[in-house]
Amino acid sequence: MISSPYTKTAVAALAYVAALWLNQAAAAENDPSKVTIEEVRAGGKKACESGKKFKIAFSHSVSEAAIVKQVRHFADKRAAELGCVTVLHDNTQGNNLEQQINAVQGWITLGVDAIVVTPIDESALKPFQKQAQAQHIKWLTYLGKMEGSDGFVGFDHAQSGQIIGKAAVDWVKAHKIEHPKALVTTLTGLPSIAPRWTEVEKLFAQAGIEIVAKQDSADQASGLTITETVLKQHPDLSIVIGLNDDAAVGANRAVTIAGISPDKLFIGGQDGSIEGLTAVNQGKAYKASAAILINDLGANVVDLALNAITRNGPSFAYTPTVLASKADQALLDKLIANYSKN
Repeated sequence: MISSPYTKTAVAALAYVAALWLNQAAAAENDPSKVTIEEVRAGGKKACESGKKFKIAFSHSVSEAAIVKQVRHFADKRAAELGCVTVLHDNTQGNNLEQQINAVQGWITLGVDAIVVTPIDESALKPFQKQAQAQHIKWLTYLGKMEGSDGFVGFDHAQSGQIIGKAAVDWVKAHKIEHPKALVTTLTGLPSIAPRWTEVEKLFAQAGIEIVAKQDSADQASGLTITETVLKQHPDLSIVIGLNDDAAVGANRAVTIAGISPDKLFIGGQDGSIEGLTAVNQGKAYKASAAILINDLGANVVDLALNAITRNGPSFAYTPTVLASKADQALLDKLIANYSKN
């Protein structure tokens, strides 16, 4: 084998590029917020240039939810665009662990290339993660991180809390609300998503907004009940921030039932569910939602899994969150339209 100076230079350059990429990949894994959508898409596209075919399995814990159905739709759409990927879906509903385990076991037996899962119970799924990875099946998690995973399809909960908290502060200032009082809903059993409310708390403290009540709520029924109770204790309540849109939609119903003028309240949710976005579009008390771009989220399920398989690009990334409000009607219309595409 002939070794020329030119060859040595080329090898050194390639080694440098490889080392640089590995360093960038490691940095991205530590901070997925630094990864861009363009980097994720480029890696996914490159995977298909090899001519290989891939099978990616996706299990969400509440597949019956409207937002999850649309995420699946956009995952299938991205797979069709690429042309080398088949996406398999399961029927796990209502956080049924047995259903999810049965699906994962089936996919391992089938020998798919990657499994993307919203883990209902990490400890219960850990043995299947090990079994899958031992068979060279990549293991990625959705929503929350799991130790030893090969990728992460995530959202930035801190960004979400900051967006909706800032929107509320801006509304207070614009309307010159004196002694503003707020209700903030939480989900303390899931500390990994705590920035959704802790970032709001920081911003409110800086702006002099008093949080008079902070309670767990992630569904419409409890959002309604909690808001009704707090309104009786604090009829001058001016802000409700939901952990998600479901809690905020429940709060919105309580405010409507109480007959409070929409001009006197700011209700804000998180995630960008169709019910939340529809309420925002009505232009009443529900003023905003920190909305995840579900078209990019669905595509990320496919591309991040491909990147984990091929190592052509980052496999850990957040999907951007944006402010949905009447102030940007074009963006609000686009987010709502994401739910009508088939």
